[in-house]
Amino acid sequence: MTNQSDYQTAIVLQGGGALGAYEYGVLKALYEARPDFTPAVVTGVSIGAITAAILVGAPSDPIGALGELWETYFAVFGALPHPVREWSDALLPEESQQTAAILGNHGMYSLRPDYLVNPCAADSIYDTTPLRKTLAKLVDLKTLNESKTRLVVGAVDVASGEFKTFDNRDSEGLSLEHIVASGSLPPSFPNVKIKTNGKTHHYWDGGLFWNTPLSPAINCLEECGTDRADTRRELLVVELFPACGAVPQDMAGVMNRLSQLLFASKLELDADLFVKLNSFIDLALEIDRAVPADCVAIRNNPGYKKLIGHKKIDAFNIIRSKMPLERGNAGDFSKASLDWRIAAGYKDAIAQRESESQSR
Repeated sequence: MTNQSDYQTAIVLQGGGALGAYEYGVLKALYEARPDFTPAVVTGVSIGAITAAILVGAPSDPIGALGELWETYFAVFGALPHPVREWSDALLPEESQQTAAILGNHGMYSLRPDYLVNPCAADSIYDTTPLRKTLAKLVDLKTLNESKTRLVVGAVDVASGEFKTFDNRDSEGLSLEHIVASGSLPPSFPNVKIKTNGKTHHYWDGGLFWNTPLSPAINCLEECGTDRADTRRELLVVELFPACGAVPQDMAGVMNRLSQLLFASKLELDADLFVKLNSFIDLALEIDRAVPADCVAIRNNPGYKKLIGHKKIDAFNIIRSKMPLERGNAGDFSKASLDWRIAAGYKDAIAQRESESQSR
Protein backbone atom coordinates (compact mmCIF):
# COMPACT_ATOMS: atom_id res chain seq x y z
CA MET A 1 0.00 0.00 0.00
CA THR A 2 1.66 3.18 -1.16
CA ASN A 3 2.13 5.90 1.45
CA GLN A 4 1.81 8.73 -1.03
CA SER A 5 -1.07 11.06 -0.22
CA ASP A 6 -1.63 12.49 -3.68
CA TYR A 7 -3.54 9.48 -5.00
CA GLN A 8 -7.23 9.12 -5.66
CA THR A 9 -7.79 5.71 -4.04
CA ALA A 10 -10.51 3.13 -4.69
CA ILE A 11 -10.97 0.26 -2.22
CA VAL A 12 -12.62 -2.99 -3.34
CA LEU A 13 -14.07 -5.27 -0.65
CA GLN A 14 -15.21 -8.83 -1.28
CA GLY A 15 -18.01 -10.70 0.43
CA GLY A 16 -17.22 -13.57 2.77
CA GLY A 17 -19.30 -13.54 5.96
CA ALA A 18 -17.18 -13.79 9.09
CA LEU A 19 -14.03 -13.66 6.94
CA GLY A 20 -14.76 -9.93 6.58
CA ALA A 21 -12.95 -9.39 9.88
CA TYR A 22 -9.78 -9.67 7.78
CA GLU A 23 -10.91 -6.59 5.79
CA TYR A 24 -11.23 -4.65 9.02
CA GLY A 25 -7.65 -5.57 9.91
CA VAL A 26 -6.41 -4.36 6.51
CA LEU A 27 -8.33 -1.09 6.77
CA LYS A 28 -7.09 -0.49 10.31
CA ALA A 29 -3.49 -0.74 9.10
CA LEU A 30 -4.23 1.45 6.07
CA TYR A 31 -5.79 4.26 8.10
CA GLU A 32 -2.96 4.14 10.66
CA ALA A 33 -0.39 4.46 7.86
CA ARG A 34 -2.20 7.38 6.26
CA PRO A 35 -3.34 10.02 8.75
CA ASP A 36 -6.44 11.93 7.60
CA PHE A 37 -6.91 9.41 4.78
CA THR A 38 -10.20 9.55 2.84
CA PRO A 39 -10.71 7.13 -0.05
CA ALA A 40 -12.21 8.51 -3.24
CA VAL A 41 -14.24 5.35 -3.90
CA VAL A 42 -15.25 2.25 -1.95
CA THR A 43 -17.07 -0.67 -3.56
CA GLY A 44 -18.28 -3.78 -1.78
CA VAL A 45 -20.65 -6.72 -1.86
CA SER A 46 -22.11 -8.75 1.02
CA ILE A 47 -19.94 -8.34 4.14
CA GLY A 48 -17.80 -6.02 2.02
CA ALA A 49 -20.84 -3.78 1.51
CA ILE A 50 -21.51 -3.72 5.26
CA THR A 51 -17.87 -2.84 5.94
CA ALA A 52 -17.95 -0.19 3.20
CA ALA A 53 -21.16 1.38 4.53
CA ILE A 54 -19.64 1.81 7.99
CA LEU A 55 -16.34 3.05 6.56
CA VAL A 56 -18.16 5.77 4.61
CA GLY A 57 -21.21 6.35 6.81
CA ALA A 58 -19.91 6.28 10.38
CA PRO A 59 -20.57 9.72 11.93
CA SER A 60 -17.02 9.77 13.32
CA ASP A 61 -14.03 7.41 13.59
CA PRO A 62 -14.96 4.78 10.95
CA ILE A 63 -12.19 2.41 12.05
CA GLY A 64 -13.44 2.59 15.63
CA ALA A 65 -16.96 1.80 14.40
CA LEU A 66 -15.67 -1.20 12.45
CA GLY A 67 -13.88 -2.39 15.58
CA GLU A 68 -17.16 -2.17 17.47
CA LEU A 69 -18.90 -4.09 14.69
CA TRP A 70 -16.52 -7.04 14.84
CA GLU A 71 -15.66 -7.08 18.50
CA THR A 72 -19.17 -6.48 19.89
CA TYR A 73 -21.99 -6.84 17.38
CA PHE A 74 -20.73 -9.74 15.26
CA ALA A 75 -18.73 -11.72 17.84
CA VAL A 76 -20.81 -14.73 18.81
CA PHE A 77 -20.93 -13.81 22.52
CA GLY A 78 -20.52 -10.08 22.00
CA ALA A 79 -23.93 -9.21 23.47
CA LEU A 80 -23.15 -10.80 26.83
CA PRO A 81 -21.91 -8.71 29.77
CA HIS A 82 -18.13 -8.58 29.81
CA PRO A 83 -17.52 -11.01 32.73
CA VAL A 84 -20.00 -13.55 31.32
CA ARG A 85 -18.41 -13.23 27.88
CA GLU A 86 -14.99 -14.00 29.34
CA TRP A 87 -16.36 -17.05 31.15
CA SER A 88 -18.02 -18.29 27.96
CA ASP A 89 -14.80 -17.91 26.01
CA ALA A 90 -12.84 -19.72 28.71
CA LEU A 91 -15.28 -22.55 29.44
CA LEU A 92 -16.69 -23.44 26.03
CA PRO A 93 -14.47 -25.51 23.70
CA GLU A 94 -13.33 -23.52 20.66
CA GLU A 95 -15.08 -26.00 18.34
CA SER A 96 -18.39 -25.21 20.05
CA GLN A 97 -17.80 -21.48 19.74
CA GLN A 98 -17.00 -21.85 16.03
CA THR A 99 -20.40 -23.44 15.36
CA ALA A 100 -22.45 -21.38 17.84
CA ALA A 101 -23.49 -18.85 15.18
CA ILE A 102 -25.66 -21.50 13.52
CA LEU A 103 -28.22 -20.65 16.23
CA GLY A 104 -28.05 -16.96 15.34
CA ASN A 105 -25.83 -13.91 15.59
CA HIS A 106 -27.16 -11.12 17.80
CA GLY A 107 -25.83 -8.38 15.52
CA MET A 108 -26.69 -9.91 12.16
CA TYR A 109 -29.42 -12.58 12.08
CA SER A 110 -31.80 -14.69 14.16
CA LEU A 111 -33.50 -18.03 13.49
CA ARG A 112 -36.96 -17.73 11.96
CA PRO A 113 -39.66 -19.52 14.00
CA ASP A 114 -41.58 -20.44 10.84
CA TYR A 115 -38.48 -22.17 9.47
CA LEU A 116 -38.28 -24.30 12.61
CA VAL A 117 -41.96 -25.22 12.31
CA ASN A 118 -42.06 -25.88 8.56
CA PRO A 119 -38.67 -25.55 6.84
CA CYS A 120 -39.98 -26.30 3.36
CA ALA A 121 -42.47 -23.42 3.47
CA ALA A 122 -39.96 -20.77 4.57
CA ASP A 123 -37.92 -18.76 2.05
CA SER A 124 -34.94 -18.39 4.41
CA ILE A 125 -33.45 -19.85 7.56
CA TYR A 126 -32.77 -16.57 9.33
CA ASP A 127 -34.27 -13.12 9.75
CA THR A 128 -31.94 -10.14 9.17
CA THR A 129 -33.70 -7.64 11.44
CA PRO A 130 -30.68 -7.68 13.82
CA LEU A 131 -28.43 -6.50 10.96
CA ARG A 132 -30.74 -3.58 10.25
CA LYS A 133 -30.57 -2.58 13.92
CA THR A 134 -26.78 -2.84 13.93
CA LEU A 135 -26.43 -0.72 10.81
CA ALA A 136 -28.85 1.87 12.23
CA LYS A 137 -26.55 2.24 15.24
CA LEU A 138 -23.29 2.48 13.31
CA VAL A 139 -24.25 4.22 10.06
CA ASP A 140 -25.62 7.73 9.64
CA LEU A 141 -27.38 7.91 6.27
CA LYS A 142 -26.84 11.65 5.94
CA THR A 143 -23.11 11.17 6.46
CA LEU A 144 -23.08 8.22 4.05
CA ASN A 145 -24.93 9.96 1.22
CA GLU A 146 -23.18 13.31 1.57
CA SER A 147 -19.69 11.87 1.95
CA LYS A 148 -16.85 12.94 -0.34
CA THR A 149 -16.23 9.21 -0.77
CA ARG A 150 -18.28 7.53 -3.46
CA LEU A 151 -19.82 4.28 -2.24
CA VAL A 152 -21.12 1.57 -4.57
CA VAL A 153 -22.60 -1.75 -3.39
CA GLY A 154 -23.98 -4.59 -5.48
CA ALA A 155 -26.86 -7.06 -5.31
CA VAL A 156 -28.55 -9.53 -7.66
CA ASP A 157 -32.11 -9.02 -8.89
CA VAL A 158 -33.77 -12.34 -8.01
CA ALA A 159 -36.26 -12.21 -10.89
CA SER A 160 -34.04 -10.98 -13.72
CA GLY A 161 -30.73 -12.43 -12.56
CA GLU A 162 -29.02 -9.10 -13.24
CA PHE A 163 -26.26 -7.63 -11.09
CA LYS A 164 -27.43 -4.21 -9.87
CA THR A 165 -25.24 -1.52 -8.35
CA PHE A 166 -26.48 1.04 -5.83
CA ASP A 167 -24.58 4.30 -5.53
CA ASN A 168 -24.60 7.07 -2.92
CA ARG A 169 -24.42 9.47 -5.87
CA ASP A 170 -27.81 8.26 -7.15
CA SER A 171 -30.62 10.82 -6.87
CA GLU A 172 -32.28 8.93 -3.99
CA GLY A 173 -29.00 7.94 -2.36
CA LEU A 174 -28.40 4.72 -0.44
CA SER A 175 -30.63 3.29 2.26
CA LEU A 176 -29.88 0.60 4.82
CA GLU A 177 -32.02 -1.73 2.72
CA HIS A 178 -29.51 -1.48 -0.13
CA ILE A 179 -26.74 -2.58 2.23
CA VAL A 180 -28.79 -5.45 3.66
CA ALA A 181 -29.77 -6.54 0.13
CA SER A 182 -26.12 -6.80 -0.87
CA GLY A 183 -25.54 -9.27 1.97
CA SER A 184 -28.69 -11.38 1.71
CA LEU A 185 -27.17 -14.73 0.77
CA PRO A 186 -29.79 -17.46 0.19
CA PRO A 187 -30.97 -19.76 1.60
CA SER A 188 -29.70 -18.34 4.89
CA PHE A 189 -31.16 -14.87 4.42
CA PRO A 190 -34.38 -13.66 2.76
CA ASN A 191 -34.44 -11.47 -0.33
CA VAL A 192 -34.82 -7.74 0.25
CA LYS A 193 -37.62 -5.76 -1.39
CA ILE A 194 -36.64 -2.35 -2.79
CA LYS A 195 -38.97 -0.10 -4.75
CA THR A 196 -37.46 1.73 -7.72
CA ASN A 197 -39.50 4.00 -9.99
CA GLY A 198 -42.71 2.59 -8.54
CA LYS A 199 -41.73 -1.03 -9.16
CA THR A 200 -40.72 -3.46 -6.41
CA HIS A 201 -37.61 -5.55 -7.01
CA HIS A 202 -36.30 -8.43 -4.91
CA TYR A 203 -32.57 -8.70 -4.26
CA TRP A 204 -30.12 -11.32 -3.05
CA ASP A 205 -26.43 -11.19 -2.18
CA GLY A 206 -24.27 -9.56 -4.86
CA GLY A 207 -21.59 -12.21 -4.38
CA LEU A 208 -23.79 -14.74 -6.16
CA PHE A 209 -23.00 -12.92 -9.38
CA TRP A 210 -19.77 -11.07 -8.75
CA ASN A 211 -17.90 -11.20 -5.47
CA THR A 212 -15.15 -8.76 -6.48
CA PRO A 213 -16.79 -5.46 -7.54
CA LEU A 214 -13.75 -4.31 -9.50
CA SER A 215 -15.39 -2.78 -12.57
CA PRO A 216 -17.52 -0.26 -10.60
CA ALA A 217 -14.40 0.76 -8.69
CA ILE A 218 -12.39 1.38 -11.86
CA ASN A 219 -15.27 3.21 -13.56
CA CYS A 220 -15.71 5.52 -10.56
CA LEU A 221 -11.97 6.01 -10.17
CA GLU A 222 -11.70 7.12 -13.80
CA GLU A 223 -14.19 9.88 -13.05
CA CYS A 224 -12.05 11.24 -10.20
CA GLY A 225 -9.78 14.20 -10.81
CA THR A 226 -10.61 14.57 -14.48
CA ASP A 227 -10.03 18.31 -14.14
CA ARG A 228 -6.35 17.71 -13.39
CA ALA A 229 -3.89 16.15 -15.81
CA ASP A 230 -1.57 15.07 -12.98
CA THR A 231 -4.19 13.06 -11.07
CA ARG A 232 -2.80 9.72 -9.89
CA ARG A 233 -5.13 6.79 -9.28
CA GLU A 234 -4.69 3.85 -6.93
CA LEU A 235 -6.69 0.64 -6.70
CA LEU A 236 -6.62 -1.45 -3.52
CA VAL A 237 -8.34 -4.87 -3.56
CA VAL A 238 -8.83 -7.04 -0.47
CA GLU A 239 -9.36 -10.70 -1.37
CA LEU A 240 -10.94 -13.02 1.19
CA PHE A 241 -11.07 -16.09 -1.04
CA PRO A 242 -7.83 -17.24 -2.68
CA ALA A 243 -8.09 -18.66 -6.19
CA CYS A 244 -5.34 -21.19 -5.43
CA GLY A 245 -5.54 -23.71 -2.63
CA ALA A 246 -4.64 -27.20 -1.48
CA VAL A 247 -6.54 -30.26 -2.70
CA PRO A 248 -8.97 -31.12 0.15
CA GLN A 249 -8.67 -34.42 1.99
CA ASP A 250 -11.93 -34.45 3.99
CA MET A 251 -15.46 -33.01 3.85
CA ALA A 252 -14.57 -29.91 5.85
CA GLY A 253 -11.78 -29.22 3.39
CA VAL A 254 -14.09 -29.86 0.43
CA MET A 255 -16.67 -27.35 1.67
CA ASN A 256 -14.00 -24.76 2.41
CA ARG A 257 -12.38 -25.17 -1.02
CA LEU A 258 -15.80 -25.08 -2.72
CA SER A 259 -16.52 -21.71 -1.10
CA GLN A 260 -13.14 -20.42 -2.22
CA LEU A 261 -13.76 -21.42 -5.84
CA LEU A 262 -17.31 -20.07 -5.88
CA PHE A 263 -16.46 -16.68 -4.44
CA ALA A 264 -12.85 -16.08 -5.50
CA SER A 265 -12.24 -13.42 -8.12
CA LYS A 266 -12.69 -14.87 -11.60
CA LEU A 267 -10.25 -12.32 -12.97
CA GLU A 268 -6.56 -12.98 -12.45
CA LEU A 269 -5.63 -9.81 -10.65
CA ASP A 270 -2.00 -8.83 -10.76
CA ALA A 271 0.15 -5.85 -11.56
CA ASP A 272 0.86 -7.15 -15.09
CA LEU A 273 -2.82 -6.79 -15.96
CA PHE A 274 -2.77 -3.09 -15.16
CA VAL A 275 0.54 -2.59 -16.97
CA LYS A 276 -1.18 -3.97 -20.07
CA LEU A 277 -4.27 -1.81 -19.59
CA ASN A 278 -2.14 1.28 -19.07
CA SER A 279 -0.21 0.52 -22.27
CA PHE A 280 -3.52 0.33 -24.17
CA ILE A 281 -4.55 3.69 -22.71
CA ASP A 282 -1.21 5.22 -23.74
CA LEU A 283 -1.76 3.87 -27.25
CA ALA A 284 -5.27 5.35 -27.34
CA LEU A 285 -3.86 8.76 -26.38
CA GLU A 286 -1.24 8.49 -29.15
CA ILE A 287 -4.01 7.71 -31.64
CA ASP A 288 -6.01 10.66 -30.35
CA ARG A 289 -3.07 12.98 -30.91
CA ALA A 290 -2.70 11.63 -34.46
CA VAL A 291 -6.37 12.09 -35.40
CA PRO A 292 -6.88 15.53 -37.00
CA ALA A 293 -9.06 17.95 -35.03
CA ASP A 294 -11.38 18.37 -38.00
CA CYS A 295 -11.99 14.61 -38.33
CA VAL A 296 -15.47 14.96 -36.82
CA ALA A 297 -16.74 11.51 -37.84
CA ILE A 298 -14.10 9.80 -35.69
CA ARG A 299 -14.01 12.28 -32.82
CA ASN A 300 -17.80 12.20 -32.39
CA ASN A 301 -17.98 8.42 -32.57
CA PRO A 302 -19.33 7.16 -29.19
CA GLY A 303 -16.92 4.23 -29.14
CA TYR A 304 -13.96 6.52 -29.80
CA LYS A 305 -15.03 8.91 -27.04
CA LYS A 306 -15.30 6.01 -24.63
CA LEU A 307 -11.90 4.68 -25.67
CA ILE A 308 -10.00 7.91 -25.08
CA GLY A 309 -11.95 8.56 -21.88
CA HIS A 310 -10.23 5.72 -20.01
CA LYS A 311 -7.70 6.71 -17.36
CA LYS A 312 -4.58 4.95 -16.16
CA ILE A 313 -4.35 3.13 -12.82
CA ASP A 314 -1.01 4.32 -11.48
CA ALA A 315 -0.83 2.03 -8.46
CA PHE A 316 -2.42 -1.36 -7.96
CA ASN A 317 -2.33 -3.27 -4.69
CA ILE A 318 -3.98 -6.53 -3.80
CA ILE A 319 -3.95 -8.03 -0.31
CA ARG A 320 -4.82 -11.71 -0.31
CA SER A 321 -5.77 -13.60 2.80
CA LYS A 322 -4.20 -16.99 3.38
CA MET A 323 -6.46 -18.44 6.02
CA PRO A 324 -5.84 -21.96 7.29
CA LEU A 325 -8.74 -24.38 7.23
CA GLU A 326 -9.57 -23.83 10.91
CA ARG A 327 -10.05 -20.07 10.28
CA GLY A 328 -11.56 -20.27 6.79
CA ASN A 329 -15.19 -20.99 7.70
CA ALA A 330 -17.27 -17.96 6.69
CA GLY A 331 -19.88 -18.89 9.31
CA ASP A 332 -17.42 -18.94 12.22
CA PHE A 333 -18.01 -15.81 14.33
CA SER A 334 -16.11 -17.07 17.38
CA LYS A 335 -13.98 -14.46 19.11
CA ALA A 336 -10.78 -16.43 18.57
CA SER A 337 -11.33 -16.69 14.81
CA LEU A 338 -12.40 -13.05 14.44
CA ASP A 339 -9.35 -11.90 16.42
CA TRP A 340 -7.09 -14.09 14.28
CA ARG A 341 -8.49 -12.68 11.04
CA ILE A 342 -8.28 -9.06 12.22
CA ALA A 343 -4.65 -9.59 13.24
CA ALA A 344 -3.87 -11.38 9.96
CA GLY A 345 -5.34 -8.58 7.84
CA TYR A 346 -3.45 -5.97 9.85
CA LYS A 347 -0.18 -7.91 9.59
CA ASP A 348 -0.54 -8.61 5.85
CA ALA A 349 -1.27 -4.96 5.07
CA ILE A 350 1.79 -3.80 7.00
CA ALA A 351 3.98 -6.48 5.39
CA GLN A 352 2.90 -5.41 1.92
CA ARG A 353 3.61 -1.76 2.68
CA GLU A 354 7.09 -2.61 3.96
CA SER A 355 7.75 -4.77 0.91
CA GLU A 356 6.80 -1.93 -1.41
CA SER A 357 9.02 0.50 0.51
CA GLN A 358 12.01 -1.82 0.11
CA SER A 359 11.39 -2.31 -3.63
CA ARG A 360 11.29 1.43 -4.37
